[in-house]
Amino acid sequence: MSKHDKPAKHVHVDLEQALSKEEIGRYLADIGQRLINEGSFTIKQGQESYEINPTGHIELELQYKTKGEKNTFEIEIQWKTGVDHSFEIS
Repeated sequence: MSKHDKPAKHVHVDLEQALSKEEIGRYLADIGQRLINEGSFTIKQGQESYEINPTGHIELELQYKTKGEKNTFEIEIQWKTGVDHSFEIS
């Protein structure tokens, strides 16, 4: 693989569901509390489950867009597995 080849993208969970504001708030609050208290959370869909365990250099992206009457707010958390961005001064 050359340095210009990108690894294949694997979408593990892709869920779109209509929920109330309160239900969405509870999902987000639960994710936040699990990240604070445990450092990770688990997503289960059908028989599959995935532990989401952000480590190292973690980036947060918030995006709000409008297109006509449609409004979209997206939250993205991104990190690279196996990459240690820590450093030490001695």
